[in-house]
Amino acid sequence: MMKARISTEWLSGCSGCHVAMVDLHEKLLNLVDEVEFVRIPVLLDEKGYPEADIGIVEGAIRSGHDRQCLLKMRESCKKLVAFGTCAVYGGPSGIGWLYGKDVILNKIYRETATSSKDGLMPEGAPELEQSVIPIDEVVDIDFYIPGCPPHPYFIALAIKTLLGDSVPPMQARTVCSACSRKMEKREGVKLQKGMSSASEEDVCLLSQGVVCLGSVTLDRCQAQCPNKGVACAGCAGPSVDLITEPHLDIRTLIARRMSLLTGIDRQEIIDYMESEAKTFYSYALSSPAIYKKPTVEMREWAGK
Repeated sequence: MMKARISTEWLSGCSGCHVAMVDLHEKLLNLVDEVEFVRIPVLLDEKGYPEADIGIVEGAIRSGHDRQCLLKMRESCKKLVAFGTCAVYGGPSGIGWLYGKDVILNKIYRETATSSKDGLMPEGAPELEQSVIPIDEVVDIDFYIPGCPPHPYFIALAIKTLLGDSVPPMQARTVCSACSRKMEKREGVKLQKGMSSASEEDVCLLSQGVVCLGSVTLDRCQAQCPNKGVACAGCAGPSVDLITEPHLDIRTLIARRMSLLTGIDRQEIIDYMESEAKTFYSYALSSPAIYKKPTVEMREWAGK
């Protein structure tokens, strides 16, 4: 049997998604009979772009170098996978979308205490793009695996699916579906600004006044954070209803649900989430699926 050839690339990102692939451990070994990795930066010293059946790309587009590498991956791979939240939605580095390229470069190289005295820009560095963008803004993508990083279960499931194996369908549930906490209606609860945890271990964080994004986030993590006592930060990106419905937004959905559970005024919750937009929208801030919504004014909120 011919092995499927897999090629991977690492653009502007932290390499965490590649490390997650290695974290498949014995599952990765189980794939050896079916696949051959012809390019994987964390394991192989391959500088070129060999032809492959499946291409897996981590990281967002931040520089001209990123763009050229992505184009080479698209040309050399039959199917291309956006791997991880940076590739799918721009990820945390998407905060660069809020500022122009020149503003960022001037801040780093001319306006800080560590700037060079002559204010010269670095020589030979890749040219920055005007913004941080998800990779499907540049090339066609065949498969998406969001997550920061994706859980090994979903990585293995995706690879098996791409290989044509018979596997369970990739579910489109939210993080709440995998969370063991129970929603309860409460009275007299106050909004817990700046908090990411609460005292009661088995009660929904929204019920305790803590903003948790589990109900508006796609489950590609098996709810590891809320099950361990930490509010979901939305690292796998927006839920399917948020992506497909232009009138739905993170802050309004959370405000509605938390208000119904606690009686906290919806507008108080909305105002708080807008004032902390860099936190609550951090993983998908540079995605048109978010910033093109008619009710979203990301640059205005971030400038408050």
